[in-house]
Amino acid sequence: MLFSYKYVSHSIEAFQTWLDHLVKEVWCKATDTFTLDLLHPTLREVVEDIFNTEEDKTKGKIKTDWLYGPITTIYDIFKDELSSTQRQQVAEWYDVNNDIEALCSCDPTKTPRTYADVRAINEDLEEHLKAFCQSLFTNVIGLDAVTSRIGDIDSHYIEFVKTNKAGKCPYCGYNDIKGEHHSRREAYDHFLPKGVYPFNSVNFRNLAPMCHECNSSYKLKLDPVRHIDPIRRKNTDAPRKAFYSFSANSPAISVTVTLKTDDAINMTCNDIELELDSPGCDQEMESWCDVFGIEERYKAKFCAENDGKAWLQHVIEESVNYGRSVDELLAEIDRAATRAPLDSSNFLKNAFLTACKRKKILR
Repeated sequence: MLFSYKYVSHSIEAFQTWLDHLVKEVWCKATDTFTLDLLHPTLREVVEDIFNTEEDKTKGKIKTDWLYGPITTIYDIFKDELSSTQRQQVAEWYDVNNDIEALCSCDPTKTPRTYADVRAINEDLEEHLKAFCQSLFTNVIGLDAVTSRIGDIDSHYIEFVKTNKAGKCPYCGYNDIKGEHHSRREAYDHFLPKGVYPFNSVNFRNLAPMCHECNSSYKLKLDPVRHIDPIRRKNTDAPRKAFYSFSANSPAISVTVTLKTDDAINMTCNDIELELDSPGCDQEMESWCDVFGIEERYKAKFCAENDGKAWLQHVIEESVNYGRSVDELLAEIDRAATRAPLDSSNFLKNAFLTACKRKKILR
């Protein structure tokens, strides 16, 4: 990714605190009959409100038991079907799966656990736990009983974009991210997919705004910390490092373009060689390129009429019409790319026009 987000604390994080208590102090220590008194006090209030008053606003106003039923069902599975060793194992998995930074760095002491691992312990647990964890984000976190206590995702988004002001998607570097002055927001992506990993669907260190193209056209359900089969475009079991969305240090990525043709008008992606590098981050770069289709997208941008070809035409016209040398214009673009690489895709513009100069398309 082109830069890291700065993490923003918000009251909505309390949901993860409730989940911490539910998994480790209630489910993993299940012995007697379940009572609401076992829950985190605020979660108990939420469960009671939802059970008594909330309605599913997406399915014809039919009252839905989002929390009480699933919580008790999973509690009974822990109590009746899991050994003490298995319960302790799940508690450890919970901690590991919520250390998103460690999982992105492939920390050898922390192996992420998937729903397949849960299934190996108990198939019923996998089924109910997966439905529960996914529902927390898709349904429960937006209910009035929750938002009235800890705020909603929209308010988190406003605080997030007030702090992260770049206005560009860090995963591609050129698409816009809607800011505080928009009436709509970008979708939050689960960087480690919520359909693969239990327990972190409402962990905001695993959630970040992402442009629609990155989220819905390329990343989809792909797992950044697992290698991808390039033919089937499916994850394999082989682990690898990935850039962490909230890393303290943004990656230093260089873009080098080499052109195999001097026919700029008819240039295609096959005429472009692209080298992307970040010293010491080979696996992270591989993951980034695979998951977000970076090489394909950057090459397509170079070939586009209103991107690469327009950049080239602008330099030619400036040189011809205003008597400015190509070297002077390229030096100006290079300075802009150093000062503001994301502005007008300067980091790509500079790499592409430098390649045009080397190929003598620009003289």
